[in-house]
Amino acid sequence: MDSTRAFTKDVKRLIIKVGTAIVTRADGRLAVGRLGILCEQVKELNFLGYEVILVTSGAVGVGRQRLRYRKLINSSFADLQKPQLELDGKACAAVGQSGLMALYDALFSQLDVSSSQLLVTDTEFKDPNFRMQLTETVKTLLSLKVIPVFNENDAISTRRAPYEDSSGIFWDNDSLAALLALELKVDLLVLLSDVEGLYSGPPSDPHSKLIHTYIKERHHGGITFGEKSRVGRGGMTAKVKAAVHAAYAGIPVVITSGFATDSIIKVLQGERVGTLFHKDANLWALPQEDGAREMAVSARDCSRKLQSISSEGRRRILLDIADALEKNEKLILSENGADVIAAQQSGYEKSLISRLILKPGKISSLSNSIRILANMEDPLVSVVRRTEVADGLILEKTLCPLGVILIVFESRPEALVQLFEVGMVFS
Repeated sequence: MDSTRAFTKDVKRLIIKVGTAIVTRADGRLAVGRLGILCEQVKELNFLGYEVILVTSGAVGVGRQRLRYRKLINSSFADLQKPQLELDGKACAAVGQSGLMALYDALFSQLDVSSSQLLVTDTEFKDPNFRMQLTETVKTLLSLKVIPVFNENDAISTRRAPYEDSSGIFWDNDSLAALLALELKVDLLVLLSDVEGLYSGPPSDPHSKLIHTYIKERHHGGITFGEKSRVGRGGMTAKVKAAVHAAYAGIPVVITSGFATDSIIKVLQGERVGTLFHKDANLWALPQEDGAREMAVSARDCSRKLQSISSEGRRRILLDIADALEKNEKLILSENGADVIAAQQSGYEKSLISRLILKPGKISSLSNSIRILANMEDPLVSVVRRTEVADGLILEKTLCPLGVILIVFESRPEALVQLFEVGMVFS
């Protein structure tokens, strides 16, 4: 578990917001596969005792695709030659909402999970009685392990262009999710996106870096947003605005990919996925996220420091490592077992998993090989050849450090120790 995500162990109730880019495919049709994976994760969380609330987009996109098809088959050839007007978004929402909820209900039913639909508008939240009744209804549904599925009722919303109007109580489903997070007193808000999280620049830019923890004082104003997704209203800009609002009101928020098969599970396991928004993030001592060049320069500096250590000093380091391996054998094998289980659940090939397993006796074997190496003659002070080329002029061939070497290896955890042995001797 990442130290910045330790709070996830206390999460009981959470909201998952699903964007239109997750719900629909590029052609506007429902992305049944992605929704199925989402529902399976929700089902697992429901089984584990979490109280899960969904906020979903996609009704307008689904309705638009259906109405375009209906208009096409009811149009004459002459009609198709005329300029095609954009379909009314509210009519699209009215048509698409039933189809979207029908799919959610069908998928959850296959997993033996019940779901419910709750359509809301921003004007309703101005009524204290409505807000009180909403809270009671959701409380009852969650006690029965029913998944509440929220969506803005675009079909009857009085706002003609909600993506331009941010003066209301909420103005899109991202801000609705943030509002509900506060209203329903959830412990975590997860905003699913079509990218892995918030980047320092457009995700398509190779120089952009994933921001693991958003700190308003550091990142606000320094992020360049790319184009919003092909569908939906606000894209990443709206998600960040909603996340900041909820986080600074006390609700932790994670923006992560809705395309991954287990992103929500990983978030709740405390893994460092997506971008975390937390009101106390500015107080944390976050690790420096070095790039490839910074790591290479650091390795070179360490190599030079290692060269200045005496032979006995390098020998002592190797012996200490051998002792530490044996002392922590149970912990190492336990962590290796967890890695093997994670690899199996992720569907890795059996041959790769086989190489990942630390077999009995491997730790002892590694420790012994390190001790043998430590007791060998130090090659860095060895003179391979000495030749007197003239009176008083002696030419020596002496072994010298190689410096920094980049080595790529796969799946064999013991390789790390073996490579370190080589580095200690020849760096």
